[in-house]
Amino acid sequence: MLAQFSVPPSNSSSVMEKMETITLRPGENHLVNLPGLGSAGYRWMLDSCDQHVGVVEEILHSKRDVAPKIAGSLDQTFKLSAVAPGRSSVRFVQRRRFEPGKEPHASYELSLLVTG
Repeated sequence: MLAQFSVPPSNSSSVMEKMETITLRPGENHLVNLPGLGSAGYRWMLDSCDQHVGVVEEILHSKRDVAPKIAGSLDQTFKLSAVAPGRSSVRFVQRRRFEPGKEPHASYELSLLVTG
């Protein structure tokens, strides 16, 4: 089973906090699509996840997979894979890699519940 969730785009530089609960079984996957801001140097990065419960990996898109945009940034997609029963908070932050000490531009957090 592959579920998908998209976060609506944010038009401000405020922190985006929304708690969504995703329930999966071991071996199931869930896609999280986060609004991109790469044209301004920002990237979504995994900040925290209990690796015993779930694994998160970014899905990279090739230029052939997406429609060209005249201006703007591509969204970033991450795949959550349920590993073992348990609960974990999964947190993503959007920041510039060259500004590691600054507060994130935005963040997104969800609750992952893996049932056995």
